Amino acid sequence: MQKLLTIVVPVYKVEPYINKCLDSCILEDEKLMSQLEVIIINDGTPDNSAEMSREYVKRYPKTFRQIDKENGGHGSAWNVGLKEATGKYLRFLDSDDWLTNLEEFMHKLAITDADIVQSNYQRYYVQRDEYEVYQSIISPDKEQPLTRDLLHTLPHGYIDINFWSSTYKTSILQPLYPLMAERVMYDDSILSFAPLIYGKTIVGFDIVLYNYLIGREGQSMDTKVQQRNARSYVACLKREEDLINSTRSIDIPADLKQCINEVVTQYAHFVFSYFVYLPYKESKVQMAYIVTTYPWGNEAKPHIYKRYARFPFWLFYCIEKCRSIYLQMHK
Repeated sequence: MQKLLTIVVPVYKVEPYINKCLDSCILEDEKLMSQLEVIIINDGTPDNSAEMSREYVKRYPKTFRQIDKENGGHGSAWNVGLKEATGKYLRFLDSDDWLTNLEEFMHKLAITDADIVQSNYQRYYVQRDEYEVYQSIISPDKEQPLTRDLLHTLPHGYIDINFWSSTYKTSILQPLYPLMAERVMYDDSILSFAPLIYGKTIVGFDIVLYNYLIGREGQSMDTKVQQRNARSYVACLKREEDLINSTRSIDIPADLKQCINEVVTQYAHFVFSYFVYLPYKESKVQMAYIVTTYPWGNEAKPHIYKRYARFPFWLFYCIEKCRSIYLQMHK
């Protein structure tokens, strides 16, 4: 019998967090537990995380399984999980995060057939020891057709179909394998539009399911880490463009095609500011590419673009480097 839900958990250097993450996937209801598949992807972790996660396979062999692979980065681990998933629905869970209300969520999941299932999530800020709930749904429990108008009413726009907020029907993502960019950071950005390629319907459950830890040292969303890994943004944008090009023959409704183009344009505008952290020649090429390929329309242009348009590139580049140093010194 097909499982109801597959949860994919990549593991790499997460000893302090892995037990909390995997404990959150254990259900008291044995019947419900039998409908759950947890695929742990050991991405060649050098610490004891994989041995710790292997204990869950021993204790719950009908639910947990572990795949060991050479290190290929977060995206490669998710790609393996996507390929191996057997559940009707698929959810990605990073191994320093955890789930709550999973039993309630699965009860609701069992009685829907929507392609995308929304739920609320909360961010946990380590330094402040505080939670912040993000409402990510509209019209609870009401299955609706995916349309551009509907997506525009989501509380945080297209980002609300990313993995913190969303569970996907496996059948709408597996045809896109390998979905994620590999050996880079920020590979999950593609989920802000990939589910729209085959997805037709959406439903929201008013449940806080995902718990996103913010503030871990070395975390990918730390500003300094983002600056050091600006090339990851280049690779992720290219992967998004490649996916769009490879799916042009698919019959996607016109308004969802427009959504997809909007998402990629918004992403290009977002990464524009990080391209200044590339080496000079590479930065010049990549920033010019964004300006030419994804021009700003009537929306407000960011200050960095205004400086880019005003000064010769060599002067603009020097100004941005000095600004970056100044801002780091005065944080």
